[in-house]
Amino acid sequence: MIRLADPYLESSLTIDAKDYTVIIEPPYPPGRAMPPHAHIQHEIALVHAGACRINLPSHREAEHLVEGDVLFFPSGLSHGFTADPMRGVQFTVIQFMNLEPRLLSRIINAHSLGRFHLSRLEMSRFTDVCHQLQREVAGNLPYAGVQCQSLVEQLAVILLRSSHRGEDTGLSPDHAEIVNRALQWLHAHSHENILMSDVARTVNLSPVHFRQVFRRAMGVSPKQYLFALRLQTSKCLLMHDRPVSEVAELAGFGSPQEFSKAFRRLTGVTPLEWKRANLYTRPRSSRAAYWGDEVGMA
Repeated sequence: MIRLADPYLESSLTIDAKDYTVIIEPPYPPGRAMPPHAHIQHEIALVHAGACRINLPSHREAEHLVEGDVLFFPSGLSHGFTADPMRGVQFTVIQFMNLEPRLLSRIINAHSLGRFHLSRLEMSRFTDVCHQLQREVAGNLPYAGVQCQSLVEQLAVILLRSSHRGEDTGLSPDHAEIVNRALQWLHAHSHENILMSDVARTVNLSPVHFRQVFRRAMGVSPKQYLFALRLQTSKCLLMHDRPVSEVAELAGFGSPQEFSKAFRRLTGVTPLEWKRANLYTRPRSSRAAYWGDEVGMA
């Protein structure tokens, strides 16, 4: 048997989970400024809420970010920020040492850094992976370093796919605006008992025409998108230790039974089993070690 050496794989087997940091930071107040600083790790920063201006000494102009914007900072790249003077800003930050070389070369898409924008559904998926990464880091489970590396690569794929969203769809500007309005409406009403005809009515299209336009833009039907959105919402709620019956209602499923059946059909496990496998109660003593009191955007 011939064993082919893969330096990247070999290195991932020796990585410690403590080489990874997940920081869901508290909101920074309006106008809060952080001077430029650099990290030895790579860093992904998602604007979870609010807005800010990212200051990069290596760039002439600042990067203005709003909710859903993501920046990838390669190790050693100096950066600071100033929170929006009216809304402030809140970040989700992931720091890590290694990234598969081909992913690294593609994720840097704007001069010396990477810039992306996530839809709300993509933000939910991104947050879901962050929660899984957080659990691996805090729990220090067997082969946690390998799993952490895999999860960071999932985050990179979410970012790279977001940059291809809507390419070559042939949508007119009017239809693109219609899809954006429909997405906003779906996210605002996903917890309600809605029909796709309701969504079509809000954008003044027939149900058949709306479904065609939406699928061309998003790659899935409106009904499939709504189901995925509800499922992602339910996972986030389960991660916050909400009861299954409450999650079913808040996520927009008709009943706990309907929710459990749909959840199991897609994931292979019940909501309670998924919750037990993914929920991690952080020990009090682990805060500084795993939540980065003095790292991250701060």
